[in-house]
Amino acid sequence: MTERYYREEEHFHSRDRKQSRKDRRHAQETDRSKFKKSDLKEEGEPPPEDPNLKPGRVTAITGEGVRVNVEGTEFLCTLKGFVKKEKMQMKNPVAVGDLVRMLPTSATEGSIAFIEKRFSILSRTDVTGKQEQLIAVNIDQVLITSSLLQPPLKPALIDRYLIATERGNMHPVILINKIDQFDSASEDVKLLYREFLVAYERLGYPILSISTVDGTGLEGLREILKNKTSVFSGQSGVGKSSLLNAAFEFDLPIGNLTQKTYKGSHTTTTARLLPLPHGGFCIDTPGIRSFGVWNLQKEDVVRHFREFEPYVHECRYPDCTHLIEPSCAVQEALETGKLSPIRFESYQTLLDEIEGLDRRTKRKLEQEP
Repeated sequence: MTERYYREEEHFHSRDRKQSRKDRRHAQETDRSKFKKSDLKEEGEPPPEDPNLKPGRVTAITGEGVRVNVEGTEFLCTLKGFVKKEKMQMKNPVAVGDLVRMLPTSATEGSIAFIEKRFSILSRTDVTGKQEQLIAVNIDQVLITSSLLQPPLKPALIDRYLIATERGNMHPVILINKIDQFDSASEDVKLLYREFLVAYERLGYPILSISTVDGTGLEGLREILKNKTSVFSGQSGVGKSSLLNAAFEFDLPIGNLTQKTYKGSHTTTTARLLPLPHGGFCIDTPGIRSFGVWNLQKEDVVRHFREFEPYVHECRYPDCTHLIEPSCAVQEALETGKLSPIRFESYQTLLDEIEGLDRRTKRKLEQEP
């Protein structure tokens, strides 16, 4: 068995032998169970042939460990063994929604030995910018939640979510919460909201305007969630937990916006898989201040802004960025109202992100002679 174990290690490790020996030594020190060959197998491998391993689903990840539901019983689990490092650009090897095989070690605790292959992934770039951070997996749809005014509607942020959702093999639904504030909003806010609806509905994105104050859209939300596995994701303070409380009479904790910045506090501190009364599941995720698409490439941005395509072929230059080049057909379409200004601004922002330019740096470069 030991010889087979080392052969498998050599197959998975293409790094130098010194590093491989270090990893093997670490594996031996951290795993003393008899199930070494099943230690967090690479995603997609056949599950270990062990009748003691029970299939379950990850419902939450807390400071205490990973919570796994096995036929209605919840186990608090640890990760068995180690994850092979060259396969792991991900910050967290397991996420809410994962289907796993776990080994019970007591009536309420266990050890995860195998992660089933995922059919969808919602992830982001972690705060270091160097790793992919899983938000939720094995979900059908992402409810990209924004708000009308507090915090303000941010089309560029929604576009980031849309790219991540579509890349991760999920269906996007856009929620605009706090629509009860529309009448008291400024004309600029009303104009942005109307332009947003026109631009994004034209592209086929489902949008639901909703409010927990007067109940607008709540019945539609319940219908959207019925018999599907969904994840709510968006900025802190947009009201994800409040929507779930209002729609399903949950008792999730909610926070208030700071009066100075109108930014929400991180009331939801961990993602949890919640069963819905009329079928399906939803995941309420912690709010974020920014959302970076993992490993975002220019091709991803171009593909997302598909309404540009009819004009791209008319540009003078085959490698036109559609930002500053003369005689750019995309720019001309923008000037004549054929393309949405808010979509074009998102396009610029995302390209700047790929180039590593933040807004301050960009302004400084534009001011230089």
